[in-house]
Amino acid sequence: MNLTSLRHRIYADFLMPSRLGAYRRLLELALGAGYRVVSIETFWQLIVGNAVDPGERYLVLRHDVDTDPATARAMWAIERGLGVESSYYFRLSTTDLGLMRDIAEGGSHASYHYEELATIAKQRRLRRATDVLAHLPEARARFQENLGRLRASTGLPMRVVASHGDFVNRAVGVANRAILEGPGFRHEVGVDLEVYDEAFVSQLTSRYSDTHHPRYWVSADPQAGIARGEAVIQVLVHPRHWRVHRLVNAADDVRRVAEGLAYRLPSRPADPIGRPPEPRPGTPPGRDPDVPAR
Repeated sequence: MNLTSLRHRIYADFLMPSRLGAYRRLLELALGAGYRVVSIETFWQLIVGNAVDPGERYLVLRHDVDTDPATARAMWAIERGLGVESSYYFRLSTTDLGLMRDIAEGGSHASYHYEELATIAKQRRLRRATDVLAHLPEARARFQENLGRLRASTGLPMRVVASHGDFVNRAVGVANRAILEGPGFRHEVGVDLEVYDEAFVSQLTSRYSDTHHPRYWVSADPQAGIARGEAVIQVLVHPRHWRVHRLVNAADDVRRVAEGLAYRLPSRPADPIGRPPEPRPGTPPGRDPDVPAR
């Protein structure tokens, strides 16, 4: 990371004024242009039911809550005030059971932002795609257990899920969504859609994703797509890019550095495939160390 990038990162993580006003204006712009703002779950049901109206414009709104559930709640409050719905996907580390229930009760959707394959790769310091894929049975077992616990804790169906992208996924070239490839396991765990499924993505006219200061959007601003009247726009946002939460960002930055350094250490001896790793010190017996205590 060069000096300019470091300055941008420090500003984005600790100094940037709130951009929630800009978020509200984006949604107001879409509504003013005649867009129906919907969740991924709602639009998927329209696809399945062959009910997508070619004469209507849709903005499919998705939130990946990688960090900072408090800002996610603020964004949801804006949406609720505007009468729109959206999808929120929570990692185990950002699970907020009360917020998830509130989102669902308010007419939007909350579900799971999963990363079991990346977690195993980091724990075992796996550096080859073949080694990571060899641990798919273990990743699937963890996914099934974690999803089951979240469903039981929230009472939500969570039949649409979204894979999280971690640095280790990019390093080995294997996405977490490999866990859900193939219909058999999906049927077993009751998952109808992974948000990157071609059956869903192919129905989108364009996709926009936010990023950190100073770019704010990965490729282009969705306002341009709205101005062009694109038929089905998906907008993916992350709370971190819209409001600074200094303590949360500092803790996440430290975690990322620590994980990166640990991953560069010599590989751990491989455990037998499918055998869960030994609990970390202090982890109660029988509890998955990746599931936060409640």
